[in-house]
Amino acid sequence: MTVSTKPVVWMPSGIHPDAFKLANELFDVITPEDPRAANWWVYADGSVVRTGGISVEEAEKAHRLKIVSRNGVGYETIPVKTCFERGIIVTRLPGINTHSVAELCVALTLAVLRRVVELDRRMRRGEVLPSIDWLSTSVDGKMLGLVGMGDIARSYAWRMSRAFNTPILVYSPTSSPLKWTDKDPSGRPPIPHTRVQSLEELLQRSDIVSLHCPATPQTCRMMGKRQFEMMKPTAVFINTARGALVDEDALTYALKNRVIYGAGLDVLCHEPATIERYSKLYELENIVLQPHAGAGSEEVQRESCIKAVRTVHSFLLEKDIGDSSEVKYL
Repeated sequence: MTVSTKPVVWMPSGIHPDAFKLANELFDVITPEDPRAANWWVYADGSVVRTGGISVEEAEKAHRLKIVSRNGVGYETIPVKTCFERGIIVTRLPGINTHSVAELCVALTLAVLRRVVELDRRMRRGEVLPSIDWLSTSVDGKMLGLVGMGDIARSYAWRMSRAFNTPILVYSPTSSPLKWTDKDPSGRPPIPHTRVQSLEELLQRSDIVSLHCPATPQTCRMMGKRQFEMMKPTAVFINTARGALVDEDALTYALKNRVIYGAGLDVLCHEPATIERYSKLYELENIVLQPHAGAGSEEVQRESCIKAVRTVHSFLLEKDIGDSSEVKYL
């Protein structure tokens, strides 16, 4: 039996086929189907994580593990503190999925306001739909309210303002007042917008409310019954950020009772979502759901997965992380 001399890498979930081919050329790869998966931490020198993650217990037992490489932005499923204490570097690729997620924000906005998915479902059920009885809402000129000013919010705002003439409201108390202005130190082109001083004001004034902030103890369940009741009955709610930002029972109530017009979600509190857990939400016609697919374009997944694989290879050989960024534990 030939013993591999390649570094051993654990992959808890599938990655893009081209990246997987590269990984097998560079590493001895352990996937969940491998017999070694039950105690992968005994063997692995590195890990490439697309979805899923690593538990605290696994990180504590992984005495060979030197690097965990994410192909995306978020790292909630990686025990950063434990990794830091054990000298395991954690990397990610911020910005890699910016435009892909912004595209989905636009798609969800259009799908909800123009009732695209609802009317498609009704036609497939055999319903006859005289168009005058199934009017939708135009996107043009609607007020777009953004909670957060990250790169995805910026890309979404840029697309919406130029394509649909949407004025932009922003609530982002942690962002510099210079951001998105002609005095922005980043030098990026300004995006016309109005900053508001409270979430309440943004909810009351916006026709489209979209979340673009991380899940923290301060933002967890920031959208609850009271917040949805502040929104216009004609407003739509978009969330491609994190499911934990929303009280899902309150959202279900708001949609079922037409407190708001509709919602488009790419994230939920429990993923992957199941019909058993989300049956009440699935029954509603005025919501469009996606399985956390914002970064799920062919182009983004190929590029990000290959970069994550190369990050592990570079680090194990040369202590270099290439295009990735190190996650710091503070």
